[in-house]
This record gives sequence, C-alpha cells and structure tokens, in this order.
Amino acid sequence: MAKQTNSVADWRELADRDMAVAEYLAATMHPVPTAIIAFHCQQWVEKYLKGVLVFLGEEPPYIHDLNKLLILAEKHRPSFGAITQLCTVITHFAVQPRYDRGLDITEADMQIVLRHARAIRDFLQKEVPELFLTI
Repeated sequence: MAKQTNSVADWRELADRDMAVAEYLAATMHPVPTAIIAFHCQQWVEKYLKGVLVFLGEEPPYIHDLNKLLILAEKHRPSFGAITQLCTVITHFAVQPRYDRGLDITEADMQIVLRHARAIRDFLQKEVPELFLTI
C-alpha cells in the first residue's frame, strides 16, 4: 500500500519533482511538449499549495483548483490573495492538457505558465519559508 502524502516535506518533494520535469522538458525537448509542461506547472503549484495547507494545519482537499486551495490558505494568511490571478491562469492546465489532444497551447502560452509558476514558488518561499527547508 502506498504511503499517504500528509507532511509538508512530502508535498514539497512531490512539487519539486513536477517542477524539475517541467523545467527539464522546457529546456531540452524539441519540439517542446507545451501541454505536458503546462500540466506539470499546474501540478507543482497545486502540490506546493497543499504543502502550505498542511503547514497551516489544514487537510488539503482532493481538488485541482488552485484558487480553491488558495482560499483555504487565505483564511490563515490574507497575503496569499496576491497570487490569485496567477493561480487562475494556471488552474486551466490541471486536467485538460492530459486528455484534450485538440488543445493548442503555444510555446508563448507555456512560457507564461512557467513564469507564473515560478512567481508563485518565489512568493511562497518568502511567505512560508518552512515549506522549502531541506528534508
């Protein structure tokens, strides 16, 4: 039976893996798999936010909507509202890129999603540095 993800370190480790995959694919694959990279960006942000929720004493729900996760975090830290727009953009890449072969995500779109995901990571590093402590 698989170990349940329930610690801050577990969520951070999973998020870091998605981040590494997105960054690696963006830097090395040609043609660039834009939809897969966008999906991994969404996953990395989702897992960081779930780690934040665990840190704040919340049980993360089984959802992919970044804004809903953010609302839970904002109850504890209103400053999280600063990344709402970034999360809104990235949420669209939660599931659809994996199944919709007709979805056209341009390289420019993918770069925006990567920038947004990096900006969210940077924001979280300042707001919740405990999330990024070494395991």
